[in-house]
Parts: sequence; C-alpha cells; structure tokens
Amino acid sequence: MQPSEMVSSHSTPTVTSAAGFKLNRKDAENYELNLWGRLPPDWLGSLSAGLCQAGISIVRGKARKEQSVWKAEFRFTTCGEATDVSRINYLSLAMDNLGAGRAADIVLDEFVLDGDLERHGGAAYLEVGASDELGFLGAMINRCAFYALFPETIMIDTIAGKVSDRFWIKGLGGQTPSDRAIDLLRQN
Repeated sequence: MQPSEMVSSHSTPTVTSAAGFKLNRKDAENYELNLWGRLPPDWLGSLSAGLCQAGISIVRGKARKEQSVWKAEFRFTTCGEATDVSRINYLSLAMDNLGAGRAADIVLDEFVLDGDLERHGGAAYLEVGASDELGFLGAMINRCAFYALFPETIMIDTIAGKVSDRFWIKGLGGQTPSDRAIDLLRQN
C-alpha cells in the first residue's frame, strides 16, 4: 500500500445524521482513523477497549462533540501481533460497549482537574500525564464514566512513551458536571 492510502470506510445512515469512519494508512505501522456521527456517551471507552484487544495503540488524536454529533481523528499504531486493521468495523467497535465496567489500574504522573466550569464552557478540564501503556486511554475514560463524567472535547498525544491527554468533561447528556462527581474523580 502507498502512504496515505484509504484502507477501509463505512457509513451508516441514521434518522438525523450519518455515522461512519474512514481509515487511512500513513506508513507501514501507522494509521489515521476518522470517525463521525451520533455516538453513545461511552463510545470512546468502547473504541479504546476494542483497539486494545486488537493490539492497537492510539498515539495521538482529537475529538469534539458539537450539537450531539462527534467528529474524531486518531492516529494509531499496531503492536506486535495486531489484528488486521482493514478488517475492523471501527463504528461497531465504538458502539459495542466493550469498555463497560472495566477500569484498569493506571498510574498517573500528572493530574490536573479544574472544576471552574465558566472558564471551560460549562465543562470541567482534566489533564493527565503518565507513561504510555496499551489500554491507558480506555482506562482513563472508564474512570471518568464511573462518576458519570464524559468527555465533550478530547486532545490526546503520546511523545517518547509519555501520555499527555486533555479532556473537557461534562455529565451525562452534556449536563453540567456535578461538584460531587468532580470531587470524587479528584479523590480517586
């Protein structure tokens, strides 16, 4: 395959919007995944868990929800004996609820949680740093979901084996996150 060649694509029409994905190969081991549409609150945890099970590591990305529609772009790399990435339906993976109930132990080197909702457009701001490991993003998303906190905007990056992830999180359905949920996340 040539660099930046499209590997696979899928769209599913829905009543109000189309959801789908497009996968492009960047080089021998790196891919770019674009995902869009109306997705459930736990989509990122499910996608992350499914990718982890397939031996795929997200190394960079961004996602944003606007008017209930997500637009996401992720760069990922395969690890060891990874699943054939062209055979994965990434939209189904995001919808499968694979991450539910799983919150692997992760060790954070940096944890910043700013609960000033006015400063962040009605969201709490969370920034974490740690050594990268397969499944880190899914574990972090599931930890937030345990307290009914879900990202509305995501910026993730991995540089030299170190994770630097930022999340703007709200309550279920885009509601203002509760002080209690923010406090519980901060304590744990």
